[in-house]
Amino acid sequence: MAMGASASDVKALLQVSAEDGALVDALDRRAAAARRALQAAAEPSPSFFEGFALQGIRVDSIHPGRILCSFTVPTRLTAGGNHLAPGAVVALVDEIGSAAAVADGHHLKVSVDMSVSFVDLAAAAPGDTLRISARALGHRGAYSGTHVLVANAATGKVVAEGRHSLFGKMKIRSNI
Repeated sequence: MAMGASASDVKALLQVSAEDGALVDALDRRAAAARRALQAAAEPSPSFFEGFALQGIRVDSIHPGRILCSFTVPTRLTAGGNHLAPGAVVALVDEIGSAAAVADGHHLKVSVDMSVSFVDLAAAAPGDTLRISARALGHRGAYSGTHVLVANAATGKVVAEGRHSLFGKMKIRSNI
């Protein structure tokens, strides 16, 4: 306490007005709503396949039309326990390519064509970390094209390369 200030003076000084209290309560409700939305986003995907195939993917950076992710190859997605299964690679190209298409503010779209070249699946053994980079090649009307490169982060060896075509103008809904 300051010299000469009584306890009641200090208490009055630290008193929060009803208006300020209401503002703080409103912020707390907004924070709680944001927390609930983040928890809902962290819950398993409504699609069993997406949750199974994409669990563990990390978004390292995102810029308009570009996304960079890392992913450690889990044994559940390997072919014979030796390397990443081709179907898992296609799922990564599909999902990360779609993310690149909407990363610059375009509407959500559906896949209409995908071409994946499996360059060296042996470069993606269980426990290896992959670097997945995707970029939007362009947008024309409701059509978008993306390019996805999957490489071993430690060796730089290319695992697969894909081109992904998307079409549509679906609205993205947010609960936030």
